[in-house]
Amino acid sequence: MPAPVVPATVAPVADVPAAVAPAGVAPAVLAPVVATVADSHAVPAAVPVPAVSSRRWPAVLFSLAVVAAAFYSFSPRPAPSFAATTIQPGGLIVSGLVAHGGDFIAVGEQGHILIAEQAAGPWTQAAVNPERGSTLTQIQFIDQDTALAVGHDSWILRSSDRGRSWTEVHFDGERSEPLLGIAGPFEGRLFAFGGFGQMLVSDDGGRHWQRAASEVLGDRHLNAMLRLRDGRLLLVGERGLMATSSDLGRSWVEQPAIYKGSLFGALTLTSGRLLVYGMRGNAFTSDDDGNSWRAANMPATDSIFGGIALRNGEAVLVGANNTVLQSSDGGRKFREMTTQGRSTLTAIIPLGSAHWLTGGELGLAVQKATAGAAK
Repeated sequence: MPAPVVPATVAPVADVPAAVAPAGVAPAVLAPVVATVADSHAVPAAVPVPAVSSRRWPAVLFSLAVVAAAFYSFSPRPAPSFAATTIQPGGLIVSGLVAHGGDFIAVGEQGHILIAEQAAGPWTQAAVNPERGSTLTQIQFIDQDTALAVGHDSWILRSSDRGRSWTEVHFDGERSEPLLGIAGPFEGRLFAFGGFGQMLVSDDGGRHWQRAASEVLGDRHLNAMLRLRDGRLLLVGERGLMATSSDLGRSWVEQPAIYKGSLFGALTLTSGRLLVYGMRGNAFTSDDDGNSWRAANMPATDSIFGGIALRNGEAVLVGANNTVLQSSDGGRKFREMTTQGRSTLTAIIPLGSAHWLTGGELGLAVQKATAGAAK
């Protein structure tokens, strides 16, 4: 699983407090001077109002200004309009990315869901109800308009308006188990899975979820799932876990391990070839639905945490130390596309011309291939 990272910086929206009249300012400040009458039967004599000394004018003007400000503060008036809340993407932990319908959507720490029309931003905060503050790990569209996001505390959010607003459909704060991935729909069935063997299934488009336990999977972390050409499901995870299901996840059969370390992801390339990847830069391909595997030629030993299969048959992987790897031969051999850095990357979206939108522990960034890397 990706390493935890630095918290985000959220651009604040200003708030205008109502002014409060200073204590001790009495309404009598503006009262006229009235002559007192000693005898109520006597005709009162006119009492001249003494002239205000020029030295007292500043105090009088100040008192008038205070009272005027108090009246203005408490008088009804239209509320000021503010710009939409924007997020500074640098520094916000981003775990999942998706491009859909002309928009870019990112999910990450503290339940943030960000949306932008361009990779460079501006990024705005999508509406989430309720706001839990739990970290989100992955996002996936299941049809043209509907998307799911999953995260810690078994949190599942659903959107039916292309990611602009989200509603909670599952949460379990008592167990505090993270969900790390989404898969499906496979014949109408959706899966959400993650830490300690946790798996949930939905048969109604992600509106309701039920737990599905498996002794085969045990308490190992479940990281990725895909469907094979023969209809079986393939699940990969912690400690080299590879398991298949021929009944839509109702039962699982563990397959022989090809690697003892954790596998963090799995992709199906356009050719139908399978690609799995994980710790210490290990990646493997299969052309026979996982019956046999071949180790990929990798240029480094940095752990790989995310990846994407491109329509042209290429594959791009990301991982520790700002690693971006690209393969043009169906995952047989990868080459480094960026210089080493201190940031861990967990998600990537190609933008064309050797440019990518990446997400990770230092937030969102548009990166390009370093000199000579794309050759």
